[in-house]
This record gives sequence, structure tokens and C-alpha cells, in this order.
Amino acid sequence: MKSSPKRRLLPEFILLVLLSASPALARQSAGLQKTYAQQLVDRTVARYPEVKNVELAVKSDTGCTTIAATDPKDIGEKCDDDEYGPMQTGQPNVEEPTTQDPIYDITQALHDASGTLIGAVGMDLAPQPGQDRPEMVARALKILRELESEIPSKNTLYQPAAPR
Repeated sequence: MKSSPKRRLLPEFILLVLLSASPALARQSAGLQKTYAQQLVDRTVARYPEVKNVELAVKSDTGCTTIAATDPKDIGEKCDDDEYGPMQTGQPNVEEPTTQDPIYDITQALHDASGTLIGAVGMDLAPQPGQDRPEMVARALKILRELESEIPSKNTLYQPAAPR
């Protein structure tokens, strides 16, 4: 018995529904494995309670794209000035907290362990009372340096995460 086109699309539709509802569950259901880049993002958020969100973007011959993030909807987004600025100047892009959003959004150029520029990493950091911009930028830089020390090369970021 031939399957109808609707029947063949059903598993793909279910996967899309799972992806939108729970990316981790969808990845597991589809047999997809977490990348090393995503493992680094997850580990950074778990290790540092002040880090609320992380986006890791990598440059390529065709541009720059987010390859790992706290929010799965950010994965696949093209880089914008927030990422390109720090990659070009080496200076962080810092968005100050506001009354509506009391978080520092700090984006910095990302290098591998050998010092080669590979992209950018954005972090949302929640300040403690009394912490000012210089302290938050220094904190983000410390976390960045630790992250960079765990990246042997850009290609490593795309490899499957090691089981934990």
C-alpha cells in the first residue's frame, strides 16, 4: 500500500511541533546530539548564576551566525552590529540596564584557545546591588577568557558534546 504524501509528512510535522515546544526533547527524539558549543553555553549559565543568557556566534566565509544559545530560538540568527562591532574593534559592546530590563547585555569578540578570532559571545548579566559598568565588563571578560580556554578550535564547537 502506497503511503499518501500526508502520511509521509506527519513525522516531520511532529518533529517541528516538538522543536517549537521543547528543543531538548525534539533533539533527543530525533536522535540529534547537542554540540560542544551548546554544551559550553549550558555550562556557562550553570556555572555563573549572574549569567542569565548566552549567545555564541561564529564567523564564516559567508558571514556570522549564532550556533548555540540559551534560547533555542536564537540559534541560526545572523550576526548584527552587536556582534560585528566587538569582532572588528576588540572592544565589548555594552548595553546598560534599564528600569524595564535591569540586565547588562555585554557582547565580546570570541577567540579560540590559541587566540584566533572565531566570532562573538553575548552575555546577559544581572548585577548585584552596587555593581557598576566597569565591574560588570570585568566580570564578563573573566567569563569570556574561561570560555575561550575551553575552545581548542572553531571546528570543535560543531562537534558532538562529550557525555557528562
